[in-house]
Amino acid sequence: MKKKSKFLTFILSCVPGLGHIYLGLTHRGFLFLVATALTVISTCFIVMLGVFYSPWPLVFLPFIWLAALVDALILADKINLQIQTAGINGKEVSDPAILENALKTQNHKIMALVFSMIPGAGHMYLGQMAKGIQLMAAFLLALYLSDFINLSLLLMFLPILWFYSVFDVLHRVSNPDKSQDLFSAGAFVNGNLSGKAGKYLGIALVVIGCIMILERIVFPQLAILINTNITEYLRTGIIAVLFIAGGIRLMIGNKDSDKENNKEINNATNAGANADKETGKETDNGIDNEI
Repeated sequence: MKKKSKFLTFILSCVPGLGHIYLGLTHRGFLFLVATALTVISTCFIVMLGVFYSPWPLVFLPFIWLAALVDALILADKINLQIQTAGINGKEVSDPAILENALKTQNHKIMALVFSMIPGAGHMYLGQMAKGIQLMAAFLLALYLSDFINLSLLLMFLPILWFYSVFDVLHRVSNPDKSQDLFSAGAFVNGNLSGKAGKYLGIALVVIGCIMILERIVFPQLAILINTNITEYLRTGIIAVLFIAGGIRLMIGNKDSDKENNKEINNATNAGANADKETGKETDNGIDNEI
């Protein structure tokens, strides 16, 4: 086997994955080609939907290109070193497929990371269907509602979901034997929605429904009858009222929980004191009986 040209590897790596295919590492090159294709397709999809004003997924292309370039050059050095060592020792040069088999674990990790660019898809690739569906549904729902009801606040949760998905997939691949909880494991008891989770989910649905009615029905009619600026003030005021109501509810809830904790502490203290008194009485009675 002839040595691989690092210059040709560098030139071909202008398209992520072609450098690896030149080195004989077809599967690894295919992974980088898939990552590039998914980035371009997701960008076209977002632009066609008009969800965002800019094709933000293209930000990942330089990182994919740089990772493919560096990885191809490192593997080219490794293959050339194997060829040189085999020539010195008079042995046969190992087939690149053997090296690719040794890189299966890394390929598995790269593939999981590629799919995790879409929240939930990486978990589905790893076999965690329930968690993947939950993450993907949460991401798409936040994306849809932020566009449909014009609530840009929901866009704040999209990067959180995305980073959670990526790092959770990394953690899962690095620790495959460790048990992983579902994204909303605490919300379900024996397969059914818990009372507390159901309560908060119901409140969220009511709030979203009210915002939809205001945004799609009430505000357009008010804009026809009165000044448009007033509808903007109303929209801001309603969201501010929701925040204030949520803050008051949290403060009241914290006070109630503090009172309950204090009651439990006092009850435990009183129970301990009563137990000590009973123990003292039994001891005194025992001494009197002995006398």
